[in-house]
Amino acid sequence: DLEVIDQIQRHKLLFIETQDAAETSLALLNYIKACENGRGAVLLSVARGKVSEGVDFDHHLGRAVLMFGIPYVYTQSRILKARLEYLRDQFQIRENDFLTFDAMRHAAQ
Repeated sequence: DLEVIDQIQRHKLLFIETQDAAETSLALLNYIKACENGRGAVLLSVARGKVSEGVDFDHHLGRAVLMFGIPYVYTQSRILKARLEYLRDQFQIRENDFLTFDAMRHAAQ
């Protein structure tokens, strides 16, 4: 519902991660500037997306995090399938247990 977005924008600047890397980099840079100058902002991004990797949201850059859903990894990857098979064969770790643990670990970061 757009009413929620309108209410947020009345109080804070709103930046959104997109599929375009350059656009997302610019949004992240402007988000950081808004936070550092005291204005504050809201950044909407995707878990396991471009913004979530390699950026440290400490202190004033990450005062609150709202997560909708569980950030499960893409399960059709051949690399992941091989890893899951290895964990099952060598350590008797079930696929679902590993995927759930990995998603929760990622959410906690």
